[in-house]
Amino acid sequence: MLDHPDIGISTGAYAELPLAAALARIAELAPAAEIFSYGSHSLLKPGNALAAATSGLPFSVHGPFTHFEFATTSGSKHRAAVDLHRRHMEAAAELGAFLYIVHPDLHRRPRAWNAKVVAALERSFEELRVLQDELGLAVAVENMPLTRHSHFTAPGDLDLRGLGLVLDTGHAALTGTLAEWLDDPQARLRHVHLHDNGGRGDGDRHQPVGSGVVDAGPVLAAARAVGATIALELTNEADVLTSLEYLRAHDLLSLRIR
Repeated sequence: MLDHPDIGISTGAYAELPLAAALARIAELAPAAEIFSYGSHSLLKPGNALAAATSGLPFSVHGPFTHFEFATTSGSKHRAAVDLHRRHMEAAAELGAFLYIVHPDLHRRPRAWNAKVVAALERSFEELRVLQDELGLAVAVENMPLTRHSHFTAPGDLDLRGLGLVLDTGHAALTGTLAEWLDDPQARLRHVHLHDNGGRGDGDRHQPVGSGVVDAGPVLAAARAVGATIALELTNEADVLTSLEYLRAHDLLSLRIR
């Protein structure tokens, strides 16, 4: 029989719902979820851990944002950031998550390239790689929007130290680097965040697929070619449904045989 399409959905589209309700709704629409482990959906809360364990969905986990702490030269802030991810990774691993996602640095104001920040980020990645190996949970790093606001917006900006890559299509559209990521990501592509926007000069609005400049076809082909997982990362269910309809209409929802 035909199984579901191979594209999951982030719980970010259901942030107003309890995690159990969000996962139940996602299960009606997709074969997998991405749990944003933060705030009311944090997996450090026992009720949310139970919801994930009993949802019946395979899932990835998006860790909390540590944009400034990861890139700091402060030893105490760095240790606090890594420890925060460790706790979320331990919860994710115990629940059977297939991937854990982290952000690198992202700053409110433009900054010049800083070798000390690069060293701090890569040291963080090395520590996460150790945790990855200890817990048996793959870790991947997401590219950021806004050139000069992050040190990871294009392939080769950082050495991920053995961690995988999460290609965020909307972020890449904003920095004008999507073609570069698809041509040579310079890291193992593990996961794709699929959403859209108007490209350079627009904001990171997480619009429905097909509403902006992102050509979903080549992105999905590249992900499927290497066995990377895919998740719609949108802010509400209406945009999820619009995106699924667009993908269906353009024959981009891959159906797997069970």
